[in-house]
Amino acid sequence: MFCVRRTGGSRPFCFQLIKPKEVKAGIATCRLVAKRANANFFYASQILKTPRREFFYATYAAMRIIDDVIDEDFLTLDAKNRNRLEASFERKLSRWLQQVLQLETVGGPLPPGIIHALKYTIGRSDLTQSVWRDLAASLAMDIKGSDMQSWDDFLHYCKGATISPASIYIYLLAATYTKEKHFEYKLPHELSYYARDLAIYCYIVHIVRDLTKDAIASPRLITIPNELLFENGLSRSTLSSSLKNNDPAIVSLANNLIQRAEPFYYNGHEVLLELNKLLGFSEKIALNKLIGIYDQLYEVAKNNVQILIERGQALEEKFRT
Repeated sequence: MFCVRRTGGSRPFCFQLIKPKEVKAGIATCRLVAKRANANFFYASQILKTPRREFFYATYAAMRIIDDVIDEDFLTLDAKNRNRLEASFERKLSRWLQQVLQLETVGGPLPPGIIHALKYTIGRSDLTQSVWRDLAASLAMDIKGSDMQSWDDFLHYCKGATISPASIYIYLLAATYTKEKHFEYKLPHELSYYARDLAIYCYIVHIVRDLTKDAIASPRLITIPNELLFENGLSRSTLSSSLKNNDPAIVSLANNLIQRAEPFYYNGHEVLLELNKLLGFSEKIALNKLIGIYDQLYEVAKNNVQILIERGQALEEKFRT
C-alpha cells in the first residue's frame, strides 16, 4: 500500500497496489495446476486468506510441474530410453532450479505465468532457497536411478522429496504477512524442525496408499528401500506382479511401513501441538485439516492395511469432507 500527502492536507491518502494482469493470470494458472492435481494440500488450503492461498498456488504449481516432468515423462520410460534421455532431463531439472531461484521467465519447464506468480509470492518473502535445492537434489536422484538400499537412504531422500514441500507449506502458514513487508518468518525454530516428522509420517502413509498405482506405472516410482522389500521376499521389479497375485508379502511390507511411520507420527503430533499455539486461526485449521486426512488413513492402515492398499484413494476423498 502506498501513501502520499494531499496538497495542503495533514492526513495521507492511501491506495492499494493493484496486481498486474500477468500476475493475476499466473496465479489463476497455478490454481488450476493445484486443483487438477487433486492433492490434499489444495483442499486444506481453501480456508486460507488470499495472500497465503496465492503463495500456496504458486509454490505448489512450481513443484507439481517439475515432479510430473520427472515422474510421468521420464520414470515411466523403459530403461533404454531413460539412458538415452537422462542428460536431457538433468538439464530440464537444472533449468527449473534456476527458474525458481532466479525467478527467470524463460529457459525452463515453468511457463512465464507461473514465474510471475512466484515473483509476486516468494519474490516478496524471506523463504530460504535451500528448500528448492533440496527438492532438486531428490529429483536428481530419481533421474540418476540412485539405488535406495537402506532406511537411512530413504530418510536422506525424504529431505528433498517430502520435507522440502512440507517446509514451504509450514512457511506460508506461519510467516507474518503485511502489505508493507510481505512474508517474514519469525517462528522460534527453523522450518525443518516443524516439518520433518509430520512430512515423513504423511509420506509413508502416501506410499502405502499409492502402492498399487505406482507399481503398475513404473518400478522406479517405488520409493521403498531394498532392505525392506527383501525382508518381505519382494523386489522392486516383481512388486507389480506380487500385487496382481495378491501375494501376502505385500500386506507384510505395508504393515512394516506403517509400523515405521509410528515414531514420526508421535513426534510430528508433538510438533503439531507447538504449531497450534503459534499459528493464526485459519492457518491452524488448514494444517490440522491436512494432517487429519492422513491421520484417518493411518488409522485405517493400523486396523487393516489391505483396505488402505485397495481403497486408499476413495477413502481419502471421503475424509476430505
